Amino acid sequence: MGLAFFPFGGYNGTLWRVGNYCLQPVAEYNMLFTPELVSLPFDWNTLLFGAGLAGAAGLATVFSHAPQEGHESPEGIDLEALKNRVAELESISARSLEQNEELAAMYAIWATVLGGEGEELEEISALFGKAEALLKTMLSQGDDTETRRQLAGLSLAWGIALNEYDELELAVDRYQKAIDVLKPLDDSGDGEAKYETAGIKLNLGIVYRELGEYEKARTTLDEAFLAYRAVEKIGVIFDTRFYMAKVSIQQGNLLYEMGETLDKVVDAYNRAMRMYVEVIEDEGRTELERDLANVLMDRCMVTYEDCMDQKFDSDEARDAVIENVLLDISRGLELLEKQCNEGNEAARFDMFHGLTLHGRVLCTVAKYTEAQASLDRVINEFADLCEGEDDVFLMQMAMAYADRAVVHLGLGNQDLSRQDCQKGSELIDKLLQEADGDDEAIQELKQQFQTLVDQLG
Repeated sequence: MGLAFFPFGGYNGTLWRVGNYCLQPVAEYNMLFTPELVSLPFDWNTLLFGAGLAGAAGLATVFSHAPQEGHESPEGIDLEALKNRVAELESISARSLEQNEELAAMYAIWATVLGGEGEELEEISALFGKAEALLKTMLSQGDDTETRRQLAGLSLAWGIALNEYDELELAVDRYQKAIDVLKPLDDSGDGEAKYETAGIKLNLGIVYRELGEYEKARTTLDEAFLAYRAVEKIGVIFDTRFYMAKVSIQQGNLLYEMGETLDKVVDAYNRAMRMYVEVIEDEGRTELERDLANVLMDRCMVTYEDCMDQKFDSDEARDAVIENVLLDISRGLELLEKQCNEGNEAARFDMFHGLTLHGRVLCTVAKYTEAQASLDRVINEFADLCEGEDDVFLMQMAMAYADRAVVHLGLGNQDLSRQDCQKGSELIDKLLQEADGDDEAIQELKQQFQTLVDQLG
């Protein structure tokens, strides 16, 4: 039997209450499940000159075009050996231009390694700048297709680095430069260039959204989707459906932030899920069940929030919608549980958020015992995720304690509710100390804890 496609959908920060007690989830820490960063469809081995690296003092490195989120730095790099090779190539470059391609590659890899280690952006950009100057010189000597691809790949890598350092406006400039460099190839009908351009536009659209330039984001994401579709139609063999799903997710996220109707947001998420199901069934890529589950959870979040904002004729009518949301959440959790059991460590992070969502929505329909079971799992099974002291996970765990405090209250266990308020407040105090007390979202949740404690007496 094939995977079921779930045509319904609901969650995010809405007010819910038990008797006279209520908590308002802090909007700034409500997260869509789908990660923001999206890897781009570039074969780093080609675009960062893997062929040139093959004989470079054992520094041959493969940069794979893996369909996963985020941007990973190259592994297994001997930085000292790389620096020595750069010094050798620089001395040769002063007499001959023949080694410039490999030298540009070395600068780019060095910059990428430093970015992965969190070094100063100024040093990283200087290395990218040196690589760019070499490639531009090569391109000026003849419009070589491969050099053009390499220059685009370099601009892309530079843009990703700027993106990771929150220099979003500078990242936009770099992504645009990469698009411009590829344009002659794209216009000529080069399928690979179209595919690469679509990937850059996907990231560019995400950055525009982060900058609040919503119309630019909408236009750019639409262009990315159409570009992937064009590549698919001309028969170039790339994983276009996978990336069309990624674009659709980002379109849904954008429409949600823009305040568009629920139908438009859900349509985008549904389109993404259909494509994931096709790839999973046609190519057997079961690891994408995690991605499928996350889109389903995103749909649940926005549907739930819309449900809580609407006025229904009766509580029963509202609860019927929420029951459908809970069914979808359960389906998503089943897929994530399967991925966890198969050793997908990243799926544990999604389970953490999914179970938190499950507990909160169950509380909305007064299913306190079931809500407690989900929140108990969050707090007992996933405490290790907070050991790295990531602010988002600490905040989410504090909110899980807040949720469970209200659940205990609904079950009549005021002492347990007080205990969870205390534990959650300790996490909030830790976050406030790290933020020097200057974080309105954290202060807001602290006040909610205090209000609940005061009402408990």
